[in-house]
This record gives sequence, C-alpha cells and structure tokens, in this order.
Amino acid sequence: MRITNLILQHNRAFKNKNIDLNNDVNVLYSAENMTGKTTLMRAILYALGFSIPNTELIKFDDFEFSIEIIKNDKKHKIKRKEQLLIIDEIEYDLPIEQIEAHSLLFGTNSNEIITNLLGVIYFDQEKGWTLLNRGIIIGVNKFRIESFFRGLNGDDSDDGYKIITKIDQLEKKIAQYRLMFNVSEYQESMNCTVEQNFNSKTYEQKIDEEILAKKMKLAKVEDEIISMNKVIKDNKNFSAYITAKKLFVRNPIDNSPIPVSSETLLDFNDLQDTNIARKNMLIIERNRLKREITENEQKLKKEELLFNIPKIDDELIHRFSAYQGLSSIQVKAVLDKLLKERKELTDILRDKTKENNTWITDAYKIISDYAKELKIPFDYKIDIFTSNLKEKSGAILHKMVFIYKLAYIKLLSQKLGYPLPIFCDSPSGREVEKSTINEMLEIIKRDFSSHQIIIASIYNYDEIFQNINIFSMNRTLFDEQTFFD
Repeated sequence: MRITNLILQHNRAFKNKNIDLNNDVNVLYSAENMTGKTTLMRAILYALGFSIPNTELIKFDDFEFSIEIIKNDKKHKIKRKEQLLIIDEIEYDLPIEQIEAHSLLFGTNSNEIITNLLGVIYFDQEKGWTLLNRGIIIGVNKFRIESFFRGLNGDDSDDGYKIITKIDQLEKKIAQYRLMFNVSEYQESMNCTVEQNFNSKTYEQKIDEEILAKKMKLAKVEDEIISMNKVIKDNKNFSAYITAKKLFVRNPIDNSPIPVSSETLLDFNDLQDTNIARKNMLIIERNRLKREITENEQKLKKEELLFNIPKIDDELIHRFSAYQGLSSIQVKAVLDKLLKERKELTDILRDKTKENNTWITDAYKIISDYAKELKIPFDYKIDIFTSNLKEKSGAILHKMVFIYKLAYIKLLSQKLGYPLPIFCDSPSGREVEKSTINEMLEIIKRDFSSHQIIIASIYNYDEIFQNINIFSMNRTLFDEQTFFD
C-alpha cells in the first residue's frame, strides 16, 4: 500500500493544500519542534479513517481531507470531513462504521486485525516507544498482542470473543472501583462533617443534569445505530444467500415455480428501506444531541468564569460530604477480586492464543534474529507477552519495541498480501543515541524496501535513504489565509 498524495482544505480557506507523498521514503522534517510534523502525520492517519486526536493548535474537524492510495496496483480515493468517510464513493459514518470502512480499505474481515492495525504501523513519540505489546497507541486506539495474534491465526471464535468482552467489562469496573477507592480514602482522611442543606439546585447543577441526561440518551441512540447497521447487513447477507442458492417455491394457483429472492420476498425491499430510513433518523438525532451537549458544556464554561473560587470550593466540599458509606476496606476487597478475575481470564486468553498458532513461532524467530543484530543482551528475555518492562533500560526498551513492531509489520503484511506503510513519529528518544536510530533505520532500508516509510523528525536521514522526499515544515501548512482575514 502506498499513499500518493494528501489534499487538505480548511473550511474558511481560499485554496487547498496538496502534499505529494508518492515516494518510497517521506520525511516530514524540521530542525525545530512545534512546526507541524506530528500534526501532518496525524492528519494522514485521520484521513484514512482512524480516530486520531487533534494537536494543540489544529482541529481536524475544521478541515476536509482527500487522500489517494494505491494497493495491489489499484487506486483508491478517500475523503474525510468530520465523521463522514467516503472510500471510492461508498459512505461510512464514523466511528460507528469504522470496522466496515477499514475492512474494505485494508482488505480483511478480521475485527481482531482491524482493531490492532494502527498499533502495528504507527510508532509515536509519546507512547509508541514504550508500548511493547499492549496499551493505548494514541487517542482511543488500543493494541493487544493476544488479539493481534488471534487475528493472524484467523481465530474469531465465540469463546475468544466472550472472554474479550468479559475482560473489557472488568476493565471498566476496575476503573470505577479504583476511583471509588481513591474517593473513600479521601473521605476517611477528611474526618469532618458538613451540614447538608441543599433545598434548591443551582443553575450549574441543572446544566450538569441536562448534560448527563443527554449523554445517556446519546449512548442509547448510538447503540441503536449499531443495532440497525447489523440488521441491515444481516438482511442483505440473507438476501444474497438465498439468491445464490437458487431456491424456488410453488405457485399455489398454477403450480409454476417462483424463484426466491429479495424481489419476490414480500415487502423485503420496503423493510430494508424502512431500516435505512430509521438509521438515518438516528444519525440525525445523534448529531443533534452531540451539538446540544457541546452547547451546554460551553454554557457551563461561561458560567464558571463568573464564579468566585472560594464559593466553588465551599460548594464542592459540601457536595462531596453528601456521599456516605464508602469504606476503603470494602472497596479494596472488591477491587482485588476484580483484578484477580481479570488476571485469570487474561491467562486463559493468552493460553488460547498460543494454541496451534505458528504466527507466534514466526514472530519469535524474527525478533530473535533482530535482537542478535542489534546486540541486545541475551539476559533480556524475549517474551512478546510480557507485562514486565521495569527492568528494561530506555535504550534497550527502545530497540525491543522497534524489533517487535518490525515483526508485527512483516507478519501482518504477509497475512494481508501487500506491504503496509510504516509511520514513525520522532524516532529519536531521549535515551537513544542518533547512531542507534541510524542502525535501526538501516534495517528498515534493507528489509522493508517494499514498504512506504513516512517519518516525522528533526533529522532528515538523507545519509541513510536514497531518493528520499524531504517535506520541510515551517508552521505554515495549516495556517491558510481565510475569508475573514
């Protein structure tokens, strides 16, 4: 897969900006920081349909992005404006239909692969160089090594899905109980009582309650959109299935055969149209609720500016004292039980992932070979499922993350049948010498020459790569003159 160019258009700008990326190696370069290198790299991923957070000064929702890619000698045109993603004129509503969109774009039906794909192809300066096998990549995007290898092995069984769902539920409960534990400890340390005398709600409380009510309704609407998407998809698959089977039923009037299809099923097409109409109404409702929530949150911020800080402090303490009956000992007992249950399920999932999975064996072989080449000490045990990173120094951890990711990229490209692009944001870490970075990039140059490489860095690496496209950044890429200037 190769990205050929990116076009960005601010919603108030006179003209668009065209960025040529049709090269094997592209370096988004500036000798200084804060010039837009990371923003541009994130914009490329955002245009591909990933949930990517804004940078400090740039909101991606203010832009419309167009991007062209070539995959297996076929060109694809992609557009993104806010939550609308269009791939070859097929529209997707993000994030609801992100799985479907990336299934088409990357050519796989495996949810396990799609949800971990960004963690394979993207190294970032904040967490990417410490994320060995699981955790948050960027924004809401996570990477889980067990899930990734199940995807490679084609394991989408119900048992694995049920375990993953249970672990996700436990993660949410654990987060809740950790918060409750902190609250309970603080309450006990306060050791004071405040007279409760709230007979009337403040204006801010009413807005808070409105926001909460709308968020609860928004969650229900989004759940129903997901449900409607599934119904529409299942009906479409059922129609295709019975048509492919070439079934007939007997006409009771003259005994003539009638082919079974979506056209002859009574009211089938009307039902599909009704489902699609319902989905579109839900999307409109969802967008309205999001807009109203944003408006209420802005009202709340404006009101907070009028508040006197001591008054706020007194009221918050007063409110906090209203919560009673939280025992830190009881909360800790429940939290420990949840943590133990999560560990047991994680161990079961890990064992299930390792069963008859030759992809894991292949990964260990790739990692071991690169570890020898980069002179990683033998006593640093190679374990792709490890959770213990404390004993690894910054430089060694940097190298290990690098070779682990190279193994993931190589295996996933083999699985998909084409070389995936590699995105590397600020590879020069604080504890890593430039010579070490050059050594790692030499491996990419040698073993991943068929992959497109996009690097954001304060170095241009022209001493390593030939025929390199150096895109110099100077803070002006996203700073277009507008109609209001």
